[in-house]
Amino acid sequence: MATLDLKTGGMHCSSCSMLIEMTVGDLAGVSHVKADYAKGTAHVEFDPSAIAPEEIVTAIVDAGYTAEIAA
Repeated sequence: MATLDLKTGGMHCSSCSMLIEMTVGDLAGVSHVKADYAKGTAHVEFDPSAIAPEEIVTAIVDAGYTAEIAA
């Protein structure tokens, strides 16, 4: 398993966090996701042999938010 920390934008409430968690959590290879709207972050645990970090970012963007891999 690998971890990915993301900077996210566009979340305004806990429902936004839940939407990101549900969207990313449904991706094959993702075992855990925690989004925090107040901090503008998301932490994802995933299997790198099943999904690439870029695919996770794309899923968040497709849900209507911004996301970039945290440095």
